[in-house]
Amino acid sequence: MAKQTRYSKDHPVVAFFALLFFFVFLDFYMSAIPSVNKLSQYIAVIKTLNAFLPEGQRYYVLAMKYLENAISTAQALGVKDPLAFVVKGGDWKILVLSWASKYVLTFGAVYGFLYKVGFFWTLVPLILGGLFIVKNSSRFLPYLMWVKAYWLAPIKDLQVIRLILLHLANPVPASITHHNPREGGLLDHSLRVARIALELGSPLDKKALVLAALLHDIGKIRLYRKEKVQRVSAPSPIVVKPEKKKPVERWISLEVNQRVVNMVTIREVSKRFGINLPQEVWPVIAEADRKATKEELKQGLYNVGKYIKDVLGELEYIKPKKDGWRVGDYVFVLAHAFNRKLTLKLLRDDPSLPLDPEPTVVGVHVVAYSLVADKTVPLVWEYEGKKADGLGLFDVKVRETLFKAVYCFDLTKINLDIPQMIKEEELEVIERGDQPEGEEAANSEDAQGSGVSTASSSDEGVGEVGKSFQGEGGA
Repeated sequence: MAKQTRYSKDHPVVAFFALLFFFVFLDFYMSAIPSVNKLSQYIAVIKTLNAFLPEGQRYYVLAMKYLENAISTAQALGVKDPLAFVVKGGDWKILVLSWASKYVLTFGAVYGFLYKVGFFWTLVPLILGGLFIVKNSSRFLPYLMWVKAYWLAPIKDLQVIRLILLHLANPVPASITHHNPREGGLLDHSLRVARIALELGSPLDKKALVLAALLHDIGKIRLYRKEKVQRVSAPSPIVVKPEKKKPVERWISLEVNQRVVNMVTIREVSKRFGINLPQEVWPVIAEADRKATKEELKQGLYNVGKYIKDVLGELEYIKPKKDGWRVGDYVFVLAHAFNRKLTLKLLRDDPSLPLDPEPTVVGVHVVAYSLVADKTVPLVWEYEGKKADGLGLFDVKVRETLFKAVYCFDLTKINLDIPQMIKEEELEVIERGDQPEGEEAANSEDAQGSGVSTASSSDEGVGEVGKSFQGEGGA
């Protein structure tokens, strides 16, 4: 083994600087004495810069002076390269200034731009001010939150702004596995409820409706917590030490009576902020809550388009117990089988997702809505004059057997070879008509067959606060 000297650790640094010096010298050797063609290019660039950024003209003139000086001296000495220039007695400073002329030209262009837009004299104070704000961000955060709360407030009222500030300080999701399960989703959902409540045209006071919307699920700031999940690679006979992956965070809900916690929190917050709402606001908020939940579910949550081809390829089309049937350029698949495999794909890529592949467990309905919301999914919404429902589902009869909740995909857009095991006349498509969506769809019998969960926001115990407060005199 070679003996290591005390200079061994410096070798990479020495090599780096040696390589840097080589490239700088190469650039200097090739550009210190420009050709006539190169000079004409410089002149064209300087004319353009003078037209758009005349404030940097003195630097353009300086760069041109350096170039012309180097060219005229080289012509007088009868040389074309820097080495011969120096050997014949030329001043090496002329070569250095000629080589640096392109950087002087660049600086002139930057100077002209900053001066033109008015940033030159304010650039340094802005940078220093930005660094100060970043270093002392905790001091400015309350003021920024006040500005954001004022901007978000549907009604510019102090009580409304204070409630929004409470949401901003506790950015919990609207639900764990249902609508708007992102961080800060509760505020987004509450503002949506407020907007819809105002649009319903109720004769009630607008401020009361907005306050009730911001309060209706406020108990979730006590119910939802983040926990860290440590992901570790699966053991392998090749890898001796499994790689530890960066822990991910997921939201969990406390195992308590959530409806009671919500009602108690509403009373406490109302008393603290001096809010006294009439009983009549809660039915309006309950209706707006249902509409807001439906809107949020329709937006989808996951990008599922990239999984469609793989999921369709893994379904069973040959065995007696089939997951789907091909008819011409279309394939019909049972929604519960399709959504189960799609959920498994999502969990494979991110095990921390609040999903379960079983169709009657919370979370899978979000996948079903994501399938509809993703425009890259080649779902067929009309087949031979029969239209799909709001979730993209048909009913089909195959050889006198009725199958409910079936997706139809266009194979010409997927480029997937699926065997056709039945004749076209053996499959009849039945229009499902207007099916319920949102919470109604989640509670319907067909929801279980489509892989849509029977759980809704009310299952979390805090989505029907209007019913709980009726007969109790409000908050």
